[in-house]
Amino acid sequence: MPHVDACVSSILNQRYPSFEIIFVDNNSSDESLEYVRSKFPNLIFVANDKNLGYAGGINAGLAYATGEYIAPLNIDTEVAPNWLSAMAKFLDENPRVGAVTPKILLFDDRTKINALGLNIHITGLGFCRGLGKEDDNSVIPERVPGVSGCSYLIKREILEQMGGAPEQCFMGNDDVILSWLINLMGYEIYCVPGAVVYHKYKLRMNPEKLYSLEKNRQALLLYSLKPLTFVACSLLFATIELLIISYCLLHGKAYLKAKFSALWSLGKDRKYIRKRRVQVRKIRKISDFRLFKSLRLTLEWRQLFHTLG
Repeated sequence: MPHVDACVSSILNQRYPSFEIIFVDNNSSDESLEYVRSKFPNLIFVANDKNLGYAGGINAGLAYATGEYIAPLNIDTEVAPNWLSAMAKFLDENPRVGAVTPKILLFDDRTKINALGLNIHITGLGFCRGLGKEDDNSVIPERVPGVSGCSYLIKREILEQMGGAPEQCFMGNDDVILSWLINLMGYEIYCVPGAVVYHKYKLRMNPEKLYSLEKNRQALLLYSLKPLTFVACSLLFATIELLIISYCLLHGKAYLKAKFSALWSLGKDRKYIRKRRVQVRKIRKISDFRLFKSLRLTLEWRQLFHTLG
């Protein structure tokens, strides 16, 4: 409820000539749907009868969308007037680009970066590019490994080809998975800093979030990578597992339980993983080696140490 006015009003103030706003309510209990309906009656409203999570909400809205491009946006944001036009113009002019993400600044300190897209490690860990750095006011687009789930613009046909947003991610890693698949389909991803979003963001972790992140990350690796890749990268994957388990040991039993519950979930989800593997095989256009060239070999230690602190 407290985020709605700033977010919707800023979208309505866009300079882009033609767009539709689809407001998806995931069975909220704070009367926000009724409030938005009364204050902004010209929106398209989708009221889910249960909470489908962020990706599920995107897919619910996708069913009502008519545009060529889809622009998911977090409700705890405010967008600059050229947010949509800058991203759409870049997609219009670059057919090999499948999705773009804006420059996202911290809502309460608009001189600092929240994300310039994502840096995605080849083990599926995702990090905000530039988090906490000073905004240098650059407007030069940069190729990046991934979009930020807070805000991005994607070609509708690409989103539909991959089966929509990854709805199995109730929370956590949906942007990593989406970006991973865009890259695997042979498309490029760019950050367009001429488009600006202000986001109410804090870097934090809890056991529930860790469970979701790890569950979704592990499943992604299993259904998207080829067996030979696992053999070639086995030492690296084992090292990352030990790093995450060490992180959990430092944070206590709840975190350790979350990590091992995520590992245990792979057995329960094996039918889904096999089905998803077939789906990914159909949309794959590049090898794992070429995929890894689009990702990162180094970790964002500063963000890791921040969550440790």
